[in-house]
Amino acid sequence: MKDKLIGAASRVLVREGLAGWSVDLVAAEAGCAKGLVHYHHGSKKALLAAVAARLNHERQSRRLEALSGTGAAALDRLWSCLEEEVRKGQWAAWAALVAEPAIEAPAGAAGELAAIGAAVARALELPGLKPEDTRLAVSALDGFQVALARGAPRDAVVEGYHRLWLALLS
Repeated sequence: MKDKLIGAASRVLVREGLAGWSVDLVAAEAGCAKGLVHYHHGSKKALLAAVAARLNHERQSRRLEALSGTGAAALDRLWSCLEEEVRKGQWAAWAALVAEPAIEAPAGAAGELAAIGAAVARALELPGLKPEDTRLAVSALDGFQVALARGAPRDAVVEGYHRLWLALLS
């Protein structure tokens, strides 16, 4: 039931945004009593922290899956993944939680960061990436999503995306 409630809370967050999110809506989405939400998660803040952790894990998993393989095809899949997250509202939901001071934002686990770095290095056919290059790439991916979500011209954002990979290759 705990996982079902996290899933319901995630769907409500994507659909309604943080301002429209409520425990009542989560309970309705999960098909249970409001009391069960509090019983399993203790508080709204704890449930939102669990949602933030899940959304972060899911986005890292999607990025790793997109980066399977090598070359331009892997980078094209990653770009599609970034665009889809913005289009579906998944990125906005995650960003709202990360920006909310009352919610403990999920820390990027060192293992997840290393996995992304290894996947990028493999896609670019490099022997490896320095940790600072990995952090730069991950931060840039988030920045591209910010630009897309704010309505920046897609072509300009795509160009920046390609320039990132060219910079890492040089």
